[in-house]
Amino acid sequence: MPSVSSKTCFKVLQKFELDYAPHVITKYESERTGMSIVVVDREGPKVNGIFTLATEIHDDSGAPHTLEHLCFMGSKSYPYKGVLDKLATRAYSNTNAWTATDHTAYTLDTAGWEGFAQILPIYLEHIILPTLTEASCYTEVHHVDGSGHDAGVVYSEMQGVQNTQAELIDLKTKRLLYPENIGFRYETGGMLEQLRVLPSSRIRQFHREMYQPKNLCLILIGTIDHANLLNILEEFELSIVNDIPRLDAPFKRPWVESDPTPPLQRSVTETVEFPEEDESTGEIAISFLGPKCNDLIQGEFKIVDENALFLDTADMKSVTAVNVLLVYLAGSSASVLENILVEKESMASSVYYTIEIRPDIVIQFLLSGVATERLAEVEARVFDIIKEKVAKEFDLVYLKNCIKRERLQVMSSAETSTTPFLEPIIYDFLFASRDGSQLRADLESLKEYDELDTWTESDWRQLLRKWISDAHHVTVVGKPSAKLSEKLKAEETARIAAQKEHYGVDGLKIRETKLGRAKSANDTEIPDELLRRFKVPTTKSINFIQTTTARSGLAKEMDPLDNQIQQLVDRDSTALPLFVQFEHIP
Repeated sequence: MPSVSSKTCFKVLQKFELDYAPHVITKYESERTGMSIVVVDREGPKVNGIFTLATEIHDDSGAPHTLEHLCFMGSKSYPYKGVLDKLATRAYSNTNAWTATDHTAYTLDTAGWEGFAQILPIYLEHIILPTLTEASCYTEVHHVDGSGHDAGVVYSEMQGVQNTQAELIDLKTKRLLYPENIGFRYETGGMLEQLRVLPSSRIRQFHREMYQPKNLCLILIGTIDHANLLNILEEFELSIVNDIPRLDAPFKRPWVESDPTPPLQRSVTETVEFPEEDESTGEIAISFLGPKCNDLIQGEFKIVDENALFLDTADMKSVTAVNVLLVYLAGSSASVLENILVEKESMASSVYYTIEIRPDIVIQFLLSGVATERLAEVEARVFDIIKEKVAKEFDLVYLKNCIKRERLQVMSSAETSTTPFLEPIIYDFLFASRDGSQLRADLESLKEYDELDTWTESDWRQLLRKWISDAHHVTVVGKPSAKLSEKLKAEETARIAAQKEHYGVDGLKIRETKLGRAKSANDTEIPDELLRRFKVPTTKSINFIQTTTARSGLAKEMDPLDNQIQQLVDRDSTALPLFVQFEHIP
């Protein structure tokens, strides 16, 4: 398709309206850098930006996580710690970021387009051209302080989670589901042992490999000025073109051009201990490799490029079907597993499910509050219940209610939340063809629910058998251990003592001096003139939602209103002894 404007190098790949919400989705791609932009036009005062990079690594170094922090320490044109957040505050904005296993995302939430447009190119420069100085790597990632203790923002964050119940169970599950050549096996947040020896050169190398515009998708949700957006991005690309690899430079697309996940060859059950003084209850995680995330309902899969594994014209219908099935099995107190294991047999305090979207989705049941002595019994009982359900009749009435409820939740959240768009757009960018055809199939309508509504009991039974009942699985049993808790404390105390001895008094003074110098380098004062260059937008730039007021009851004693909504209220008006005011949102 032709470019939107002769003045920009951005072309429209897809543009479509949703049939279940008053939104329009447009996907652009830069012909200069390959950067992707997806805009969800939605009326409202907030503009949400989620700037997503596909990030794949085959170790536990934590390099992806470190960049989530280091990119906020300054950029080529703005080499000051905290300058981005100071400027964002002036633009009615706030920033944040997260690191997932398969991507890293940076967020910008702003009241009004004017403020968003002002901060956007500065934020993007922080992502593409961060300073990544030795001082910032030292303070933000890991260092040994003057007392001989390990510190650093990233290190301290992971220190707080590495030995928790959830983290240990999740890590063991990943190790069992994936072999060493698959990136989903690893802890992208970083393991403490590897963070302690992670060199800044490795962080910079990972940034060079992954933080390229061709590997970046800008997701914008709100009231967007498209022409202004493309002009801003045009100027931004021209400002960085000499600092980034050429569009035709060799680049291996993360996940799509990587080795595919092999199917499970057998079912595995392993126990992992977690430190806990209360040894009365544990947790069970049961995981399956499900259908391709881009599958058709019937699971048809094909290779459309011999070097890339993704579907060209498929959609998320298989995932939708599996999700409805999981709601039926573990979505509420009335669902099969929750009702039996929690309500009737009191074998667990809760049963819930998760779906992780990956090229092969991961289906997981989590059972918490299981008596430690009954962990093995409860795991076996889960499969007994599932097999009983396969053999007996399905409650089609309840299944149809699950379908209806899921559809209504999507429609409702489409008007109030970014989630219905954010996840499909991110995973389309990560795993699908870049032409946007699958994105359109995924989001344009909810017709997959209409198809699922016609499914017979045989269809649902076949789905349950294929992906859960007859499928190989990985079970990780989390068992509490007070001894492990004491052991870990003793090992850490001994490690710190050995570290202090290794450095000695003089060595620790050197570390303290080095830390002080790094902090001073990071805390260079931001020039006032730089901040003053960016004007605070007026509140007129915020697109507040316009409502129509109607009144009833005692509220009608105020000035009379004459509008269509008031006329509707008056038809049913009664002498209410209450003050009632309605605000109709168009």
